[in-house]
Amino acid sequence: MRYLFRVSLGLIGLFPWLGLSLDVAIHQECVAAVFGIIGNLNFEGIGYGEYYLGVCQNPLKVTSVYAISRAYCPPNDLDTGIAYFSLACQTYGSVELIPVADIATNLTDKAVSSFPILDQDDERILTNLTTPILIARDWFELGFRTEDTWDYEARTHDAYGYAMYGFWGGVLVIGVLHRIITLINESRLSPSSIDPENTGRADSREKATERSRPFVSMYSWIRKNLITPSALPPYRRQPFFGCTIPTRIEVFIVLSYWVVSFILCCVNYRGFKGNLYWSAVAPQIWRYIADRAGIMAYSNLPLMWMFSGRNNIFIWLTGWQFSTFNLFHRHIARIATLQAIIHSIAYTAFYFTSGDATDYRESFHEAWWCLGVVATISMSFIVLFSFSWFRRKIYESFLLIHIILSVVLIVALFHHTSIFDGEYNPYLWPLVAIWSFDRFLRIVRVIYCNLHVRLRTKALHRSVAAISYDQDANIVRVQINTHVKPKPGQHYYLYQPFHFTGWENHPFTLAYWSQSTNETAQSQTDSPATNNVTNPPSRVHAVAEDEYILSFWIRPYDGWTRRVRDICLKSQPTSKLSSVSGETVLLEGPYGMAEPLWAFDEVLLIAGGSGIAAMIPYILDHVSRAAAGQTRIRGLTLVWSDRKQAYLHRIAQRELAAALTGDDIKCLFYCTDSSKVSVGYLTLPSPDEISLENTCKETKECSVLEDKEATGDVHQADSFIFKTGRPDIPTLIESAAASAIESGSRLAVMACGPGELADTARAATHRAMRHQSNSVEYFEEAFGW
Repeated sequence: MRYLFRVSLGLIGLFPWLGLSLDVAIHQECVAAVFGIIGNLNFEGIGYGEYYLGVCQNPLKVTSVYAISRAYCPPNDLDTGIAYFSLACQTYGSVELIPVADIATNLTDKAVSSFPILDQDDERILTNLTTPILIARDWFELGFRTEDTWDYEARTHDAYGYAMYGFWGGVLVIGVLHRIITLINESRLSPSSIDPENTGRADSREKATERSRPFVSMYSWIRKNLITPSALPPYRRQPFFGCTIPTRIEVFIVLSYWVVSFILCCVNYRGFKGNLYWSAVAPQIWRYIADRAGIMAYSNLPLMWMFSGRNNIFIWLTGWQFSTFNLFHRHIARIATLQAIIHSIAYTAFYFTSGDATDYRESFHEAWWCLGVVATISMSFIVLFSFSWFRRKIYESFLLIHIILSVVLIVALFHHTSIFDGEYNPYLWPLVAIWSFDRFLRIVRVIYCNLHVRLRTKALHRSVAAISYDQDANIVRVQINTHVKPKPGQHYYLYQPFHFTGWENHPFTLAYWSQSTNETAQSQTDSPATNNVTNPPSRVHAVAEDEYILSFWIRPYDGWTRRVRDICLKSQPTSKLSSVSGETVLLEGPYGMAEPLWAFDEVLLIAGGSGIAAMIPYILDHVSRAAAGQTRIRGLTLVWSDRKQAYLHRIAQRELAAALTGDDIKCLFYCTDSSKVSVGYLTLPSPDEISLENTCKETKECSVLEDKEATGDVHQADSFIFKTGRPDIPTLIESAAASAIESGSRLAVMACGPGELADTARAATHRAMRHQSNSVEYFEEAFGW
């Protein structure tokens, strides 16, 4: 029986890999069961000891298969079964099946009646048979049940693998429909007058809302209860025991996928005693579990790769943030890795419960087996190093490890399933295609952003970076010229290709931009007294009239941001504002999409630290739209807190200076480090300077009029309030929501900054939405790994 078991292993691999349709697979089972039984018997003559040569070319075996099939199989199954039999001979034995016509004389009723009828217990099946045979019906039925069970399991494994695509396909379809509905609603909100005396807008909105009240109520309920709130308030951006907490809708999707994957890995296993492949039930179940887990793990691989790329068509179609796709990517990877581990454990248990531990040990000498082990280990380490602690602490190393292990994984998987003649390649080639597509588009974006052929002058312009570090504000400014038209909500990846770690790329929000009006040569020296950040801080820099100067504000911490700061400090170690010019920094982008803040009546922007970079583009966009009459916004309030007073002043008196002159924009600035606040830093225009200075000290609030160090083109900033301490975000949001509800307006709250600030804003906005969900909506600018 041990010999029969070993021979049957070759047959076991035959049935699920022929790629036949479901209907064909069902109708071939009868004949397949027959030649599965006969193939394990020894007949004298051709192909002794060679499975496919014997079962396809030995006249005794072939005659036995034809005779038994005619005796037990339905007539409509014969042609399909014989075709399957012939295909198996060609595919796996590289031989042709003896046609019926060649042995017709041995298949007459008289000839068949002379064949001996054997059962499983007949001792003759252990000898070399010299004549064609028939088998007892009990043996045939057991063989048919064995074959039918194997085919059922194979079909079920494949179907459950495809179910993974059905699940995520449904999620993405819902996301696309949500995006379409959102765009339709935005298009219906035509820009209206920003005149505060105009009261017709609220009436028209109420009429429109009345017409679509059922849909609006349903959408509002979903947004209020699923899309906006965190699954574990107040944690969302803040780590909870080292983990980020998704929103309720994200948790629902992720948990649903875990549950579906777990259930599909655990159900519909048909083990029975007496199976011709493995007589005991335990090895059958372990084998089916191993195959199911392996196929489902392979099915998850294209999904895992699809959700990982930044150039993802579904990001464009759904409008979801990259962090959402990255969340799904990580959980799909964890499930696939767990399935790969189960696959490995189950195969180990299968070999030992079937009594074939010797073959298990010998398998480690085969490359396909060892590379399967390598693939499982690689996946495990990828998941381990992708946990948030590693991503935060050693991002550059994490990224390099991630890429190297992913390449190792793909190569190992190709070799691991090479024994199946490419049957699993449809799962693997998409990984190569997705990765190649993403990398190709990255290169295209880099070339497009950094090289520009101007047909009028027949000149090739390339991007040149200027980097400065403001020690007082602790901010690195990177400014790069490009012809790509900037928009709010965009971020770019920055490279330094000629450095040792030139492959590294880091995402930064586009903070500010300016456009030159003619082609000029700008020459300026960076110093606190003369720096105008609307121009790049380069010594000599040519700017074409169709180019933009993009500014990125980076707070240096570790890794690349610290190295960029150190470059500036080395160039001018004694300067408060050190800089370098002509540095090769490449742009890749733009990525991200603008939120429709223009469709709201009131907008409250809440920024913390360098989060101001995400807010200024929306303010500039509002100013531009207001001038063109293309916005509904009547009032926009910016609340910004930072530890550095110098940072607050410089942004307010430069990038925000023009915006602060508008009556519809209000700004509140908070310096959270009160020990660093110096009232003497301000120039007060009133003769009552001392009295006002004392008032500022007592109330910790004063109106900033002018920076002592500001000269030249720097505008006065006389329309914002400067405070010390942290802003009371819940009170600000509740007050804005109450005001919006009272006036019949729609309020948009957008937050960008440290995790605690963003989570506080989300929780406060959610409370306001519960009271009046149709009037308040929350947006968040955050890039999640």
